[in-house]
Amino acid sequence: MSPSGYIQSRQLATLDSKKIHIATLVDNRPYLPNLIVDASDEDSIRLAALATVLYNAAKRADGEQYLTIRGLMFKVLHDASIPWDTLKEEAKSLSCVKVTGGITNALFRVSGFQSLIQSDTIKQALSDIHSSNYPKSHKSTLEIASLVNFDSILIRIFGAEGMIDRDVETATYAALCRAGVAHDYVGRFQNGRIEGWLEGYVPLKCKDLQSEETSIQLAKEMARLHCLFRVPEGELREHHGDKVGLWDQLKSWMEQAKGYTEFKTETDTERVKGLELNKIEAEVYRFIELYKNADDKNATAFCHNDMLPANIMHDTQTNKFQLIDFEYGGTNFKAFDIANHFNEYAGGTTAEEDATPDYSKFPNQEKQMLFCTEYIKTTKELQEQNHDACGNEAHNVHQETLDLLAQVKDFVLINHLYWGLWAVNQAAEEGCDEFDYITYGTNRFNEFYRRKTEWGGTQ
Repeated sequence: MSPSGYIQSRQLATLDSKKIHIATLVDNRPYLPNLIVDASDEDSIRLAALATVLYNAAKRADGEQYLTIRGLMFKVLHDASIPWDTLKEEAKSLSCVKVTGGITNALFRVSGFQSLIQSDTIKQALSDIHSSNYPKSHKSTLEIASLVNFDSILIRIFGAEGMIDRDVETATYAALCRAGVAHDYVGRFQNGRIEGWLEGYVPLKCKDLQSEETSIQLAKEMARLHCLFRVPEGELREHHGDKVGLWDQLKSWMEQAKGYTEFKTETDTERVKGLELNKIEAEVYRFIELYKNADDKNATAFCHNDMLPANIMHDTQTNKFQLIDFEYGGTNFKAFDIANHFNEYAGGTTAEEDATPDYSKFPNQEKQMLFCTEYIKTTKELQEQNHDACGNEAHNVHQETLDLLAQVKDFVLINHLYWGLWAVNQAAEEGCDEFDYITYGTNRFNEFYRRKTEWGGTQ
C-alpha cells in the first residue's frame, strides 16, 4: 500500500470523529485514526494495545492481502457489535511498563496477552471482529485466538511533531517488516504505532561498540540493509526515490530552526542565540554546494541514519542483532550512515550521559578500518549472491575501504550539523525538561567546529 491509505482513513474518520474505535486496514494492518493515546494514562495505553491486537489477529486469520479497493488505499473494518467499555475493563489486567532509552518517542511494553486471550469476552470480541470483516474465512474462535502467539507488544507514542512524516515513515516501516529487515508491525493509532516485542533482546550500550566482534557484526548488518532492501514500487518509491533526501532535510530543519523566535524558557532562548545559527547555515549550504553534483547511485542506498546503540538490539543467547527505529531512514549516502554510527560511539542521549557525548570514544583509524573493511567484504559477498545487485566491482577491498573512509570523513562533519539542528528544533517543540536538547545540540556543533579545524575542513 502507500501513505495515501493513512490520509484517506483520516478523511473518513473525520465524518464520525466521536467514534474512537473506527478502524481501517492500511498496509494490511489495522489503523485507528481517531484513537489518541495519552502517555500519562496507562488505561489509555492498555486499551489501544488490546484494540489493535484484536484487529490484527482477526486480519491475520483471514490471510488475504488487500491492496487497492475501488481506488482506495484502505479497507474499512466493522466493529458494531464490539463492547468496547467491557473490553476497557478487561484490558486493565495487562501490565504497562515504560521503556527507557528513547528520546524522540515515548515507549511502553504492554504484557499479559496470553492470559487475557483466555477470557471468554475477549474471545467473543475477536470472533465478532473476524466474522463481520472477513465473512469468507471460516476460522474457529480458537484458531483466531491462537494467532495472538505473543505475550508482549511495544507501544510507540510519536514525538518529534512536524519533523517526521508519520504516514511515509509507517508505510516504510511496514515495507521493512515485509522484507524481513524490521521486526513486526502490529498496527497504528492516531499518535503512535504498535510493534512486536523483541523477546530476549536488549539494546546495546556505548561500551559495546568498542568490541571488535560487535563492530564486525554491525558492519555486516549495515551492509545487508544497504544491499538487500529496496523501497517497493509505487507511491512509497516515488517519495523516497533514488534522490538523496539529506540536503532537503538539512535545508528544511535549518529554516525551521531559524524560524523560532522564542523557546520554552527565556534561558533556552538565550542559549540558542549563542549557537549563532547564521554560521551553521553557512556551513550547511557549503556542503550542499560541494555535493550538489554527486549522483553516483552506487554511493547511495536506503539508510537507517540513526544507528546509535539504543537502536541496535542484541540477543545474547543467539548473538543475533536487530536494527530498530527506522523513523529517520531514507535514501542517503552510505557514508553518512557509517559516519553517523561512528559519531554515536560518543553517546550523549541517555539520562546518565546528560546530553553530553564523550568524543574521546570516537573510533580511531584502526577501528574505522575494521568496520569499513567488513562492510566492503559483506557488500561484495551480497553483490555476488544477487548478481551484482548493489553495484559494480571495484579494484580491491583495501583500496575501496580507503575510498570509503575518505567519504565518511566529510559525513562525520555533516552528521554533526544534522543532529545539531534536529536538537534545536526538538528544544523548541518539546522543551528541555526531560532531555536537554540545547546542550546536546551545542555539543554537536562544537564537535563539528573542532573536527573541521583538526581536519582542515572538507577534504
